[in-house]
Amino acid sequence: MIPTIAPLTPADEFLNHQIVNTHATVGTADRAWTEKVWFMLARKDGSLAASFGLGKYTNRNVLDGFAGIQKGTQQRTVRASRVLRPRLEETAVGPLSYEVIEPFKAVRISLAPNAAQPIAFDLVFTSTMPAFFEKRDTVFAAGRAASDVIRYHQAGTITGWIEIEGERQSVEPEDWFGFRDHSWGVREHVGKDPSDLVPGNIGATGGSKAGQAYHFNWLVSQIDRPDGTSYDLAYYFRDFGGEGPPEFFSGYINESDGTQIPILHLYPEIAYRAGDKAAMHGRITAVLAGKGKSVEERVFEIEALDPEMGFRLLPGMYGPWKDQIHGSFKGEDFLDGECVEDVNAPEKTAENYRWQIRDRPVRIREGANSGYGDMESIIIGDYPGVTLV
Repeated sequence: MIPTIAPLTPADEFLNHQIVNTHATVGTADRAWTEKVWFMLARKDGSLAASFGLGKYTNRNVLDGFAGIQKGTQQRTVRASRVLRPRLEETAVGPLSYEVIEPFKAVRISLAPNAAQPIAFDLVFTSTMPAFFEKRDTVFAAGRAASDVIRYHQAGTITGWIEIEGERQSVEPEDWFGFRDHSWGVREHVGKDPSDLVPGNIGATGGSKAGQAYHFNWLVSQIDRPDGTSYDLAYYFRDFGGEGPPEFFSGYINESDGTQIPILHLYPEIAYRAGDKAAMHGRITAVLAGKGKSVEERVFEIEALDPEMGFRLLPGMYGPWKDQIHGSFKGEDFLDGECVEDVNAPEKTAENYRWQIRDRPVRIREGANSGYGDMESIIIGDYPGVTLV
């Protein structure tokens, strides 16, 4: 072995190298380097939802993931973690498994029967739209790139089965929809910050937003036209304080032929349930460039499929949960999980603002066109367009 060259992997046989090293390493020493996949899957009637995520942290030597099922207000979540090496290319951890059947066409995710929770599933995601990138997400904190990540998402249908407490039900593509994303780069909320950083949020990779005005929205969708074509209203913004443009904004109308039409400005007017900040219904106005100096306004209506549904991502380690967080070492082979009977209990949101983050299945319409989407959100403080009901 050469000390300055990482070990060979099977991927090194192919002509896909991007750095002067093997695929056993990445082009940065930052321990927050992450490659992650995520899935949100829901019945169109809003009665059942599933979630899955897997993260590879090459510079932390960890692979971890989560899987879960929500039925009504009850959410069951399973978490698993292991040491990455030497099983560097194996995309499985504990009972969780991720398999690419055909790139950008079909992906299989599974949760085997396990000791953490009485749930299991074996599901195939089949794409119905191309994969689309959002803008590169870069955040600088005290001179450090605390986040430098790219992400694509994709809409699809779901096939397979889900099992809860020994009762199995089939998942049929005409009854289910789903979205997945795949991101890589340096990102926030990976591992614990060193204890010797400058106090406060400055310089931290995962500083708390508690006590600040903060508005976060992420939406992906598939909207179908009567002529059989489809498109995707996709946007992501983070706004501190509500003054001026958002700290970060990415917005596109993504067409099924692969075209991405930039959104110049976005104004969401959304009603949230006061107790747990769940998005209930609303209107989103997107401003696009027209001919010459003109602009075009497009108006979308959204409504929650079911007021109780919204898989919480905090138990998936999107933020500290039971002293666990993405990328942290939890043991050679770690398995954990729990059942939360009422995810919408107001005290859960009061305990931790990140409990607001959920995959909220929504119906979305623009004129005669309609479809489904997934909205994630955090609301802290007062914002134009935000109503609590």
